[in-house]
Amino acid sequence: MTTLAGAGSSVQRGRSLAAHWQRWRQYLIPVFSLLSFALLWELVSRSGLVDDTLLPPPSRILVTFIRLAGPGEGGRPDYLIIKHTASTIGLLISGFAISAIISTVIGVLMGISQRVYEWFNPIVTFFMPIPSFTLIFVFILWLGLGAPTVILTIIVGASFPILYSASAGVRSCDQKMIWAAQTAGCTRMQVFFKVLLPSAMGYIITGQKLALGRAWRAVIAAEIFASTEYGLGFMIQDASSFLDTEAMFAAIITVGITGLVLENLAFRYIERATIERWGMTGDKNM
Repeated sequence: MTTLAGAGSSVQRGRSLAAHWQRWRQYLIPVFSLLSFALLWELVSRSGLVDDTLLPPPSRILVTFIRLAGPGEGGRPDYLIIKHTASTIGLLISGFAISAIISTVIGVLMGISQRVYEWFNPIVTFFMPIPSFTLIFVFILWLGLGAPTVILTIIVGASFPILYSASAGVRSCDQKMIWAAQTAGCTRMQVFFKVLLPSAMGYIITGQKLALGRAWRAVIAAEIFASTEYGLGFMIQDASSFLDTEAMFAAIITVGITGLVLENLAFRYIERATIERWGMTGDKNM
């Protein structure tokens, strides 16, 4: 009897550990992955195989980051990297929010209406291959240096994945589901919100995830050329001009970490509230 009780307790502990691992693995695996990459980088930088002035080790970059995140010394402003990061995030959110709203609406209309699709598809196809950073100089001519040029670059850079994904999501909805809803007496608005939108939401969120990556590239490129005071792109350009590679890499790493955090914060809750709630995602056993 004691043996059975002990075995049951062991099984229970095993299940508890497995449950805790499943809960924390989404946080632990990325952390261990990034730490492994940082360790490899540190070893390569200190091995003498490369000039550590051009590729400083992460430990020195971390010291520089802490110094730039604190009170200023000499003529350097206080909390410099925090101000650069806040400026970039503000511009990114502004441009991405405008792009997400407008592009999602147009993409859904393209999916619903064949005429709208035929009208917009050639325009989207024409502009899709053009990198958004090549338009920065056009926007500078139109708007000058500063935030409006950066925001417009973000809007253009983020629009096309959202357009295509929203359109594809609506067009991929099974027609039989629409007929079934209509047969049950649903109105057009009910069909849209109960059938079309849930069916397309996985596509829409995927498009917005892709668009967020393009928006990050757009905001950094635009800040390099168009920002006049603050922004991580401006910081990268300014640091490279003075061969301050530690500050330059601190800004680049801040871009990556901030993007990772923003994507997880923004889309994890959206997915839980939509496609996971509707049972449209999960592990697929094959």
